This record gives sequence, structure tokens and C-alpha cells, in this order.
Amino acid sequence: MASEYFKWKYRDVQPDQPVERTKKQRRRNWWHYHKWHVMLAAAAVCVVGGMVWNAVSQVRPDYQIAYVASVPLAEEGAAVWEERLAALGTDCNGDGNIVVQLNQYLSAWEDAMYTAASNVKLMADLESNESYFFLLDDPEAFQAGYEVLREDWVPVEEGLYLARRIFWEDRTPENMAQCDILWERIVEEMAE
Repeated sequence: MASEYFKWKYRDVQPDQPVERTKKQRRRNWWHYHKWHVMLAAAAVCVVGGMVWNAVSQVRPDYQIAYVASVPLAEEGAAVWEERLAALGTDCNGDGNIVVQLNQYLSAWEDAMYTAASNVKLMADLESNESYFFLLDDPEAFQAGYEVLREDWVPVEEGLYLARRIFWEDRTPENMAQCDILWERIVEEMAE
């Protein structure tokens, strides 16, 4: 019965004629339904573009030196060591710049969490063979704890020693030969 009633009620109703929209109305309609898709796609492009830019513009150091001591090295002191080694080194990765990066790993610091985090970073550095040179305040204690140094460390400043790494496995840094040459230059400079 209900269907007969609806047929009778809507007997004079005609379907709407399709409306011809202008180009502007069609664009507004499209934007209404697709604006979130466009915004998400733009955000994704920005994130991927940022990651690509970061990967392309990242400066890879030619040499890395690990500073392991109980007190932090001032920024000026770190810059002096980086410049000093850069002046003696060669361009290992062929990018036209000699870049030395000093990584600080503090031990026996007041904050136990900071010391633990620093130790984890040092272990990651040792595992990935990043640092060839070590600037240490106590090389005997470091060697007793990690057993990764050659026994030919050189005193460079009051209470500070420069040492180099020994590699027990076949995993050595790519620039091992250049690091050995730089070590010889440093030893010659210290002897003068």
C-alpha cells in the first residue's frame, strides 16, 4: 500500500534537469572533496624532500676523533683539535674539504644517566669503527676497560693523550691508510 501512496503523492514530480556548471564551480567542487588529499600529499612531499635534502647536503667527516674524559672539552678546544688535524690531514672522501669531527664521550660525570648514555654512544662508535683517533685523559684506564688502543699513545697537552685504534677484525675504516699517514704526521709534529 505504501508504494501506491508514494506513487500518487509524487506523481507530478519531475527529475531535476542536470545543471551545467562553470569551470570555476567545477574547480570549487573538486577542491571541496579533494583538499585533504592535496594537503596530505603536499606534506608527504615536504617530508620526503627534507629527508633527501638532508641526505644530500650532509657533510661526511674525513676523520673522526673521540674525546673520552671526565670533564667536557670546551667548544673552542674542540675546534682547535679539529682544525689542527684538518691542517695535517688529506681529503679522504673526495668532496674537496678536509673535515674532522670530534665526538665527546664523558665518563665519571655527575649525572649517572648522562654517563650511561655517553657510554652507549661510545660503544656504538667502537662497534661501527667511526673513530680512529682518541683524545684521552687516562689512556691506561680506557685501554683496561675497552682494549681497543695501540700502545703508542702520545702526550699532547697537560693530562691529555692522543691514541689510535687497533682493529682486531677485518672490519676497518675505509680511510685506514690516510689515518695511519695522519698519525705519522701528528707524531712528527709532536717530536718537533
